[in-house]
Amino acid sequence: MLEFGKRRTWQVFREGGSPPTFDFLGFTHYWGRSRNGKARLKRKTSKKRFRRVLVSINQWLRQERNAHKLPELWQALGRKLRGHFNYFGVTDNGQALYRFERAVRRLLLKWLNRRSQRRSFTWESFERYHARYPLPKPGRLVSLNPIW
Repeated sequence: MLEFGKRRTWQVFREGGSPPTFDFLGFTHYWGRSRNGKARLKRKTSKKRFRRVLVSINQWLRQERNAHKLPELWQALGRKLRGHFNYFGVTDNGQALYRFERAVRRLLLKWLNRRSQRRSFTWESFERYHARYPLPKPGRLVSLNPIW
């Protein structure tokens, strides 16, 4: 059991400590402060889930980099990103979504450049291709906070 109520959170805030956290359904649930200073339950992607999904995308890119032409690979990766953003796109998790997007773009450039003995892209040419055929970006976040 974990003391995870608002009253206990205020006691911990007054003592200068940090309230307890727990992981559930891929999110780390923790207490923070809202913009007007009230205690509010917040969620972010758990570190274990973040790491696991990056490892899985790395493995997928490694296996599929030569199996498909670039437009097909690009679309399939876009579907994977969209699914991740739809699941983890909740209030207070925007920073983790942008970190995930940057990490996936770095992995994509790495594995595209390993398709032959010559580099396929420099970072600048990769950015130009990405500007022309953009991958999904984290969009509007779903609010999980009840309106009082």
